[in-house]
Amino acid sequence: METIGLIAAMPQESAALLRCLGSWKRIARGPFRGHRFDLSGHTCVLVTSGMGIQRASEAARNLLELNAPRFLISFGIAGAVEADLEIGDVVTADATCLLDQGVPGPRLPLTPWPVAARQAMIRALDRRGARLFSGTAVTTLGSQFVQYRAEDMPHPILEMETVGIAEVAAEQKIPLLSLRAISDGPCAPFPFNLSELMDKDANLHVSSMLKVVVHHPGIILQSRQLVRNTRIAADNAALALVAALEWLVSNPVL
Repeated sequence: METIGLIAAMPQESAALLRCLGSWKRIARGPFRGHRFDLSGHTCVLVTSGMGIQRASEAARNLLELNAPRFLISFGIAGAVEADLEIGDVVTADATCLLDQGVPGPRLPLTPWPVAARQAMIRALDRRGARLFSGTAVTTLGSQFVQYRAEDMPHPILEMETVGIAEVAAEQKIPLLSLRAISDGPCAPFPFNLSELMDKDANLHVSSMLKVVVHHPGIILQSRQLVRNTRIAADNAALALVAALEWLVSNPVL
């Protein structure tokens, strides 16, 4: 039975997908949280990596070594760079790059989603009033400031894992598809500066977050809104992913 590998960074992202499924089973995946479910005769293995490039790379290697999937999908939530994307919109990335001191680096190509799979996503998202775009996954080490972007980089989105997964997938010659839904952006900004709250291993320091809240109590209201927007984005990403997966397992084009 062929296997499809799925990687999400946060438990909220994985939980949204699991809510869409009829049944699933927890499995051991070394240091990572793992789940398995079957879809039209295909085994799908979901690994929750944790935030950051290093954890995402390790999760990808773990998944490839233990399961040898036919292809990988990186999914979850992301921040919009520009105001043309709304909360809950979904972006399929055609490429990814690392953000270094506000400047996107060289782009790594990702496997494009088949047109019919995208159409399945569009139909699913339309029921929730959300849209589908093609864009670029800009992987950041925490900074949310983009100083410059090329004119041929449509709909850039900020996240923290795709470059790490893409490098591993390229080494192993495994197709990697990417799908992210918008949880924050210029119209609903992320209330914290992540680069000031995280260490080099992408660990959040709760004490630093509390200090920010004490000095800026208005952040509490923004944080409540972020929780709501994150739920919307995670649900939309999961809905689009399930719609695309159902097409992909019935049409083995990758």
